[in-house]
Amino acid sequence: MPARDLIELLERFVLPLVRGGELTVGRPIAIDELPDLEAQIPHSTPQIGPVDDARTEVVAELVVRPPALVFDVDELAMAASVHNLLFLVHPRADSWAVSTGARRRVLETAQEMASRPLTHSRSQVLARHGLLHNLFRLNRVDTKVSWWTGTATFLGQKPPARLRAWRTVRRVREEQSVAGYEDLLGSVEVAPVVTALLRRAPLTQLLAMTREGPALYWEDAVFLLRDAELARAIAYRSLRGTDPRQVVAAPARFAAALEQMLERAPAEADVRAVVAFLVHLNALLALAEAGDRDLGPKSPLLSAVLSPERAGQRQRGLASFFALPAALSLVDPRLAVPPGVTDDAVLAERWTRHRAQVVEGVGEAVIETLAGRLRRHLTPALPEHTSAPAPASG
Repeated sequence: MPARDLIELLERFVLPLVRGGELTVGRPIAIDELPDLEAQIPHSTPQIGPVDDARTEVVAELVVRPPALVFDVDELAMAASVHNLLFLVHPRADSWAVSTGARRRVLETAQEMASRPLTHSRSQVLARHGLLHNLFRLNRVDTKVSWWTGTATFLGQKPPARLRAWRTVRRVREEQSVAGYEDLLGSVEVAPVVTALLRRAPLTQLLAMTREGPALYWEDAVFLLRDAELARAIAYRSLRGTDPRQVVAAPARFAAALEQMLERAPAEADVRAVVAFLVHLNALLALAEAGDRDLGPKSPLLSAVLSPERAGQRQRGLASFFALPAALSLVDPRLAVPPGVTDDAVLAERWTRHRAQVVEGVGEAVIETLAGRLRRHLTPALPEHTSAPAPASG
């Protein structure tokens, strides 16, 4: 088997993975091919440059001063892992006579390639996000062509021109459908590999926290909330769209991940960081309505997503997200209201109206239950007039 060419892999797969465009997926990359591909990196500078430039453009949307990004074996292994996953859903995979055992070996190799060391390095986290930021946007356009004597379906490929000729005479029709993330990478078969990739690139998961993708494990990602610049980018990206359910989709998943976190044994500092972030998102939703004089006493957003008739359709975590400030007021009031909210009279009024409407929408029982779970992980604040007891003398 001929040695794999890194230049071809960079141009036809890695660059479009980062920049967008048509990806070319070939035979699976074996784990013992990585050293040879790595050895080609110093000789592939003209092809690596555009990849690093494209990653820098992505990162520049998040931070003022992007770090220097240099494609190395870390990115190579993770890109190879994605390549192998896409091979398994390639339209021609069946025709290539891929046996069950071969599929298992491809998956095992993808898992091994994805298992890079976990990192809290800011530059490395940004570099990995620059590589994988399009992971949830990967799709395949399938085209069904029908004519007077038959039909043919082309998965991820353009139909040949001969089938499109004489459209009127041959009654040619084309129907396109798009296979998205769930169709390509959402199966039970590949989910463990995607989870491994996102544990190594938690910024990608936080910035693309939609209904799709594996569950968030906050212990892997909470360190990003302590970086003010990154936390701000995550907050603004999470409140997207105009449809109310779309706006709260990411916050609800964040809160659902908090619920799972509270079932484990997290560090108190980590819990504090996550709840403070979620309360901040609540404040941003109030701020978005604070300057609108046409709004009535109740929030249209909260009315839409917390209405009693939709209680059975609420996304998991949604009630906890909105109930969190009230629950924290029973546990540690310092976390219940973000700094600065009470300094602005208009914002403070909207914040108060939101909190009252949440009590109506979710009920006091939900708030008290959440407060009870938080008490197991948060040390209550001491009253201001109370001093901590002095240590006993020996």
